[in-house]
Amino acid sequence: MKKTLIAVAAAAALTATSAFAEITFGAWLRVLGSPIASTGEEVVAGMENSWGWGARTARIDINGVSEDGKAGFSMGVYNDVYGGLGTGDRFNLWVKPTDTVKISIGKYDSPDNGLRGDFCYGQWNWLRAYNWAGFEDEGLTFDGIWRKGLMVEADPIDGLHLFAVIPMDKTDDGNYYHTAEWTYRNAQVGFGYAIEGVGKLKAQWIGDWSYTTKADSDGNAEVDEDKTTGQIGVAFDITAIENLYVTVGARFGIADKDYAPGYLKMAFSAGASYQVSDAMKFSVSGGYRQFQDKCVGDDDDSLFFVGAGVDFTVMDGLAAVADVRFQNNNFGKDGDEGAISFLIGVNKSIGSNGSLGVGFQGATNGCGLVVAGGDSNGLVAGYNPVAGTVTGDGDEFVWAIPVSVSVWF
Repeated sequence: MKKTLIAVAAAAALTATSAFAEITFGAWLRVLGSPIASTGEEVVAGMENSWGWGARTARIDINGVSEDGKAGFSMGVYNDVYGGLGTGDRFNLWVKPTDTVKISIGKYDSPDNGLRGDFCYGQWNWLRAYNWAGFEDEGLTFDGIWRKGLMVEADPIDGLHLFAVIPMDKTDDGNYYHTAEWTYRNAQVGFGYAIEGVGKLKAQWIGDWSYTTKADSDGNAEVDEDKTTGQIGVAFDITAIENLYVTVGARFGIADKDYAPGYLKMAFSAGASYQVSDAMKFSVSGGYRQFQDKCVGDDDDSLFFVGAGVDFTVMDGLAAVADVRFQNNNFGKDGDEGAISFLIGVNKSIGSNGSLGVGFQGATNGCGLVVAGGDSNGLVAGYNPVAGTVTGDGDEFVWAIPVSVSVWF
């Protein structure tokens, strides 16, 4: 994200000596409006952003850091067309008791520790189709942090970054604390180690608080706090060859089948991009997921997905993009068919801080192009990822002509 920074000298309060901090402001936004689209049953129109929940038309990110770099904070505020003002993806404060240790408390955006395994291209920057196995291009090979709590980061030697996140959030009934057992069982810890001229090795453990229930004999959910679930993740990013970037990752779920039959058992994913020239870049990615017992909407216990795309600079300020993606099941009338999605689009730079794009996107077997996230205020074209349903009988071809507007400051 490109930022225009506005520095403000602010006197630090409650100190005996005069000290100053730099406060910076930045923003990045993308909104996609589809004047015409089709669910396969009816022609519709609506506006979204790539990640859903309705169009976010304004935001501001505010960051502060002390003159000596030992303390600071981050926060975000956004405006959603359908939801008004809200807190952003990040709000935390931090201190560095030593040059190699950082301690922060608050809410973290997924890439905050610098280790998330991203591989973003094509549809990910437009209307995101849901035939991508839930791994998303952000975090394709290695998960980030989506938690509130306390994080400790350390860089004891060159190239080695250690982190631990202790989750601290309200309970479902509104209490401001969890038991210590629950808290530490759901901690997230890991490391990244950069090998000069080769790449970066990453590994982590994520305690998974999402699965704290199991099915009783009548099929109803009941609390089972004696079980521990979680995920081991490993990844390697390879940068040894000029113009070639490769990232590979694996995840292994820890859970009993009778406790969470739909829980991830194992997964493998990879992505590679090659910058052919200043004007052209090719990307390819894919992966495999296996569950404890079954996939959502299907009796199978595994699925795979694959995609490829190209970015091409037509001329200065004008770029074209195309990609196609495939997942082998979870779609169609009975949820046992694959789905193909594709994009063809162009983007034109507008001044120094904006771009305008238009494209055509389609998807087979009721696979949605839209990330309404269960919110009926957005463009709903086919598959609803929250409800797990498809419009009509589930085998329609859905399409949209999105108009993309992006700005950054």
